[in-house]
Amino acid sequence: MAQFNAFEEAIDFSFWKELCEKHGELHHYRRGEYFAYTGEAVKRVGWIVSGGFKHSLIDNSGRAKTVGFVFNDSVLANYISVMLDKKIPTDIIALEDSDVLVIPTSMIRERLMSDPTLHIRFLDALFEQAYGHVLNDYRSTPEQRYRQLLARYPRLFELVSLGEIATYLNISRRQLHRIRETVAGYTPDEEKFGN
Repeated sequence: MAQFNAFEEAIDFSFWKELCEKHGELHHYRRGEYFAYTGEAVKRVGWIVSGGFKHSLIDNSGRAKTVGFVFNDSVLANYISVMLDKKIPTDIIALEDSDVLVIPTSMIRERLMSDPTLHIRFLDALFEQAYGHVLNDYRSTPEQRYRQLLARYPRLFELVSLGEIATYLNISRRQLHRIRETVAGYTPDEEKFGN
């Protein structure tokens, strides 16, 4: 299955996985448990063995917004916090019971700094994904973005509430309900989450 985030397909993350397997400590996170909190410098990163996490923030109006997801066989980190020792702008929260091999951020920082070619590829892939996401918000209708999300990771709809999916798509829950009603085969009785 394809990775949820495009940058994960653009880079061979075997170096990250190998560091975590060799030096990591296995941590179990229960659904709703925090891996990192907004406003802290991330001191550890991980490789998700199983499960998934969301990146969430509080907007200027005080509303929680889900801005990203990451799932098994993926990195668990925040690049700016890891490389620049800056405070993370989001919370990282387990979507389901998850197992993560955790290592100090310094190991990843040192690995990327010792291989400028890999570091540049890493930055290019992150930039390309971020820019692509911005352009897609302009290029695609909310219904098209919903369909893209459904096609890319259908299991997401089992893990998170429709409210979180709406905030990720940057639309209202009412808009999301209308979109779901227009998607072939959907009836309101099929909705798993009552929100």
